[in-house]
Amino acid sequence: MAEYLSRPQQFVAVAEAHAAFRHTLDMAHQASVVLTTNGAPAAALVSFAPLEAMRGALRHLLVEALEASFAQVQAQVVSAPHAEPTSEAELAALVNDVVQRTRHQPSPMAPGLTEPCAQPVRDP
Repeated sequence: MAEYLSRPQQFVAVAEAHAAFRHTLDMAHQASVVLTTNGAPAAALVSFAPLEAMRGALRHLLVEALEASFAQVQAQVVSAPHAEPTSEAELAALVNDVVQRTRHQPSPMAPGLTEPCAQPVRDP
């Protein structure tokens, strides 16, 4: 995956990609293809295997962040044994906080990526 991501992106106008879609798909197997509209990046085509690898890496980062947050909360509980139990709403707020912080941290796999990777936990 690192080798795929290290290749230069190929910029193609949407109209050109549409006219030669099979060729555009073939290009996406070599490196990501950035589709442009009026010269500005609008979307990207990425080969499926690297996309799934990136999704897996992002899930892994999210799990690591959740585990670190959980360990921090456990340490706080141990240091304050007489604290009130955490309510469902407080727990949901803690998880949402970790998800929000994780969303805004650039991925080491794709610098600058800040798109959501999970839906926020909702209070039932």
